[in-house]
Amino acid sequence: MCTNERDTLTDIQATGFSEMEREWLHLVRLHCMSYEHNHAEGWDRAISHAEMRYGADNGPGIASRIAVLIRAMREERRGGFGYLSPFCPSCRQRVTDDEWQLVTLMQAGYRGERSNIAEAAADFARRTEAPVLAAAAARFGRTVAAAIDPHKPVSLAGARLH
Repeated sequence: MCTNERDTLTDIQATGFSEMEREWLHLVRLHCMSYEHNHAEGWDRAISHAEMRYGADNGPGIASRIAVLIRAMREERRGGFGYLSPFCPSCRQRVTDDEWQLVTLMQAGYRGERSNIAEAAADFARRTEAPVLAAAAARFGRTVAAAIDPHKPVSLAGARLH
């Protein structure tokens, strides 16, 4: 989907997303494409892209954690999810509010602070709590942290959020 009247679009430069967070957004968009078109092309492209970015050992795991995060979103989030095309040059320069909020949840997962993850998950899900989404974000964050800096200790304190 390239545009939707209900979506507010923000210039991606204004988000302050790092290169890594833009990679996450691209992977989210690829996965969403698979759901929208009901075929595996987006999933395959997400794995290939993650392998190129994070290597053959870590890339598929990161792509998988994003798929699990999207499944949790579909289970717990109230309302739809507006996303932009992963291939449109104009779309790559923008971000929807929904995408921005999901990347914020992913950032919380990456930082690994349990209360921040739970709060970001609830905000994103538009409910008082979203334990499945929070757990998926925490697992995503631990997987990315382990891939980026395998020597950094990864806290397992937030491993069970419900």
